[in-house]
Amino acid sequence: MAQTGCSLSVECAHGVRVGRVQFSAPRLFMYNLQEFKQVFDPILKNFLEQRLKKFSSNSSDNFIKDFIEYSEKLTMAGGKRIRPYIAYVMYTANGGKDIQNALKLFVSLEIFHNFALIHDDIMDKQYKRHGVDTIPAFVLKRLKEEKRTGDLENASNAQGILMGDLFFSWAMELFLGNKNFPKENLNSSQNYFYKMVDELCFGQILDIDIATRKKAKKNLIEDKTRLKTSRYTFVRPMQIGAHLANPNSNMDAFCEELGTRLGIAFQMQDDLLDIVGDPKILEKNTLRDIAEHQHTFFTDYVFEKGTKQQKEKLLKYFGKELKDNEQKEVIEIFEKSRAIEEGKLEILKNLNEAKKIIENSLLPEECKEICLILIESMRIRQN
Repeated sequence: MAQTGCSLSVECAHGVRVGRVQFSAPRLFMYNLQEFKQVFDPILKNFLEQRLKKFSSNSSDNFIKDFIEYSEKLTMAGGKRIRPYIAYVMYTANGGKDIQNALKLFVSLEIFHNFALIHDDIMDKQYKRHGVDTIPAFVLKRLKEEKRTGDLENASNAQGILMGDLFFSWAMELFLGNKNFPKENLNSSQNYFYKMVDELCFGQILDIDIATRKKAKKNLIEDKTRLKTSRYTFVRPMQIGAHLANPNSNMDAFCEELGTRLGIAFQMQDDLLDIVGDPKILEKNTLRDIAEHQHTFFTDYVFEKGTKQQKEKLLKYFGKELKDNEQKEVIEIFEKSRAIEEGKLEILKNLNEAKKIIENSLLPEECKEICLILIESMRIRQN
């Protein structure tokens, strides 16, 4: 297991190719996802501590300081760090040598992700994230403790929006203000960062719109998955890492193909875990998609291929907070309609396709190994 104090240097030369892209022939040292998190989290924590301390110094009010600095606890409470990790993998695969500065730059991906989560929790009315209070929930509790006046729920949501905006600003500053890489490399990778921002926002627009529809078209559900998960979580971070190392990288098609498969599998797993996952492991309540009237592969499968009784029963519960006995009924609908079984097969199909893409590529063997380990961890994923 790699330790946070170990060397981050990577030896690279010419020799191995992926498509038209040259890669390093000597053996690389690469972290798996768990090792990467151990190395990356102290860098992320250090950045947050410095920025939040400086930002909160604008006021001497302890209440304000508390909820501003609470955002660090929320960020560090959990998260897999997949986006900076996949960027790191592709940076290394493309011959990137300055790992230390690359990780500092990839902090922007995690900060941007937390901006999205903070706003997402407000849109979805979520009160817990990684087992701890969301920012609006934390602020609301404190406001009630102090017996404040006015619309406290609206005030707490507004504070969450503002903290999310702050994270967005920091993410942009981190990426656009970087001076540690050649301008050509930064400009090339920044183009994919901008695309990622646009696509996530568009995917979120679809996510909100779809939840208002009695029936969502399958292509809209697929578009949402492509933009909110495939592109945002895998494709764009991979391209950002590749182009930071090599501004002339020709790996875009490879990243698109691999990232799309991984993204579909990842989103479907999220949707599946929302149905059958253990709330204690997930650190959040399940069947939220049903309560929030969110269309997924699984709901779409029931509405398209379920029996008349299954469709009517799911429709009755769709968009409602469920009691314990109602939750059991809904899970039973997904089971008996074969939605869960078919969903699992679809997840496995996409992971197997991703595995083939990696095995058939000309990535350095060490990169192949690390990517295959990631796929295996996704296959057995429980949260």
